[in-house]
Amino acid sequence: MKKGVRIGLIIIAVLSAIAGCTYAAANWAMDSMLNQIEHGEKIASEDAAIAPEVSEAVKEQNIVNIALFGADNSQGPTGTDEDRSDAMKIISLDFDNKKIKITSVERDVVVWIPGDHQKYGHFNWAYWFGGPTLAVQTLNYNLDLDITQYVTFSFSAVEKLVDLIGGVDIELTAKEVGALRGNTKNSVHTGSNTLNGYDAMLYCRQRYIDSDFVRMDRQNNVINAIIAKLKHKNILELMEIVNTMLPSVTTNCTNTEIKDYLISLLSFDLSHIETYKEPSGEYDDIMRCPGLGGYLVRSYSDMVRHLHANIYGNDEYEPSQTVIDNEKKTYKTYGEFKK
Repeated sequence: MKKGVRIGLIIIAVLSAIAGCTYAAANWAMDSMLNQIEHGEKIASEDAAIAPEVSEAVKEQNIVNIALFGADNSQGPTGTDEDRSDAMKIISLDFDNKKIKITSVERDVVVWIPGDHQKYGHFNWAYWFGGPTLAVQTLNYNLDLDITQYVTFSFSAVEKLVDLIGGVDIELTAKEVGALRGNTKNSVHTGSNTLNGYDAMLYCRQRYIDSDFVRMDRQNNVINAIIAKLKHKNILELMEIVNTMLPSVTTNCTNTEIKDYLISLLSFDLSHIETYKEPSGEYDDIMRCPGLGGYLVRSYSDMVRHLHANIYGNDEYEPSQTVIDNEKKTYKTYGEFKK
């Protein structure tokens, strides 16, 4: 072998070793940071209340659905001081179209809670009774979804994050200003405001001036405003923010899955996040449920059809037999929908 070639090969070998060490060091550093997360139990597909028809219908789709729970520590119907999922969202990562979709689920819709519970209740009761596992099962069972992964954060964690990024820019209506004024830590006015963490939480939890559906919009406004701020942070600032926030997060995603998602998101269009609500017709599609509180839906089957059209782009999806049978049982138990 010629001397020049030999030297070239040695240089390449050394650079490859350095690159390998650098990657290993970066990977170790990332794992060390992610280990601060509280990792919940994995949910196997066979234990997630996924209907066989759903698995078949979505198997060709390169979409991952992750349940996002905003937990509020408060007194629940069980009489124990448990976390309740005051916010319930489905984060859909569409890897083929490089999109993120966020579907907000009305927490007080009356549904069948499966698993060990086997009773009717509100969507967010599932988290009270059985934590994230039962909450995931309840979403899958009633909405024909295939979720096995979840992320839970507390409202205090959101407040902390907003303060870490220097506040969020939110457009306030006159009604919102009237509801917030006197309770906020800083003055607010109609139009664009930079809200700190405390005020942002007051904003996205407000529902008495309009409805819980509008509150879902406020929650999404805060999420979008946070993402807009994060996009302008450099890598060192982002690492510091992530390092501070991770102890406030619970998820059953593994470190490897989280890293894979983060790498994929670098190619996603984060400027155009699609947002949806279920039931899509809001108060036109719900009525008070006699005897249980919360809401009955005009058509649980149509709600599932609409959800699949939004998430998967499937306008011809037909609900599983589980959804159809449970819809009939729900109306038989609580009466037909009347508006």
